[in-house]
Amino acid sequence: MLDNKLTYKQFCEQEKAVPLFLKYEWFNTLYNDIEWNVAIEYKGGNLLGFLPYVITKKKGFSLITPQFLSPYQGVYLNYPLDQKYANKLGFEKEVINGLIEQIPPVNAFKQNFLPQFTNWLPFQWKGFEQTTRYTYIINDLSDKDVIFSNFKDNIRREIRKAEKSLVIEVIDDITALYKMKKEVYQANKEDYSIPLEKLKAVYGYCKQNNCGELLVAKDGEGNIHSILLYVWDEESAYYLHGVTSLKYKTTGSMSLLLWEAIQRSSIKTKAFNFEGSMVEAIERYFRAFGGIQTPYFQISKTDSKILKLLKY
Repeated sequence: MLDNKLTYKQFCEQEKAVPLFLKYEWFNTLYNDIEWNVAIEYKGGNLLGFLPYVITKKKGFSLITPQFLSPYQGVYLNYPLDQKYANKLGFEKEVINGLIEQIPPVNAFKQNFLPQFTNWLPFQWKGFEQTTRYTYIINDLSDKDVIFSNFKDNIRREIRKAEKSLVIEVIDDITALYKMKKEVYQANKEDYSIPLEKLKAVYGYCKQNNCGELLVAKDGEGNIHSILLYVWDEESAYYLHGVTSLKYKTTGSMSLLLWEAIQRSSIKTKAFNFEGSMVEAIERYFRAFGGIQTPYFQISKTDSKILKLLKY
């Protein structure tokens, strides 16, 4: 009998193209303090696909839900080479059906799938629902002049203004991001729910695996205006987490940091994903950087009658 986690680990070690948020070590680092596992479809000595998931308990319910600092989850498919399109769709159906059968019985399931996952029909046929969400992606990082010219005028003005008074540094102190986040949330009378230990785990993983940087924008007196954490894999970089001090909301510091992250990403990977937001003000801001509006799926299923009533 296969040890799913061991098989998953070995595959991720061999296949460098597995997206960052679906890697074994990402899950094992971030969620080793809670229950997580992986469904694997395996045939003829080949791994065909997998679906990692985290199970949480809340008020007596068992849930598979999106996790802090993991914007995407979902299915990874290991396609055979030179597959015809019709065969590709049949392959997706067969593998996804096998993965669905391995999802443990929980009261509710919900995951945000990577944008490159486009065929959710096998989930629909098994009683799942889908909500379309959006992110913005700069798909080609090869020409910085073209990228900058595609920014809206106000973003370019903000960046040019910020360049005159701010400097950018790479730092290692993830607690600086945590403290500023706490301050902003408290000022808005909201709870910042990401634990410091979780942030440390993410940043530690990124440092160890050379797949993330923490940038700050400072003025001449050493005051930090904004902090940004971005990460990357072989296909894309992602804006993961960031904050701007309430004192310096109008200095253009976050726009400057995003432009710096995009430029740095151009020598590391192929694209830059703003990680999306369904909040209108945030969507408007990300859209101004000229990325392509790109849909991705939130796939869900609620088996608990009580949760269904609460939902509707």
